[in-house]
Amino acid sequence: MKHLMVTSIILLVGISGEAMAIDCSGGTQLKNTGGDPNVVANAISGKTVCAISGSQKWQEYHQTGGNLIDYKKGPTDPIDKTAKVGTWSTSGNGGNSVVTYNYGSGGAYSYKIHLSGAQYTFCGTGSAPTLDVTLLSGQVSCGF
Repeated sequence: MKHLMVTSIILLVGISGEAMAIDCSGGTQLKNTGGDPNVVANAISGKTVCAISGSQKWQEYHQTGGNLIDYKKGPTDPIDKTAKVGTWSTSGNGGNSVVTYNYGSGGAYSYKIHLSGAQYTFCGTGSAPTLDVTLLSGQVSCGF
């Protein structure tokens, strides 16, 4: 009986986890339209995107107008202060709506943004990875 109960719990957790995962090809994508060509830009402009992938951590503020600011340890830190690291822009309509980050010699990466409930996922195109992210209002620290 205990074996059956443990197996049932494992199956339930596995099924629940899959149901909660965001499908990058699904209907959760934020899409620019002819009626509102700024859906993607409005979602991230004026916000800090917090993301972690392995040992890499990003906390990038999306300035209105397209500058991308790495918060680092904050604007008053004497060694690792906030600095511009590149630019961001949006393009496309419908399923082709993307945000593109240009880091100069560090390359450019494009993402389709998906939203399910309060969870954002940046679905990478080309060589860009897929990342679950948190959006915070303003130019703020992500706490890492």
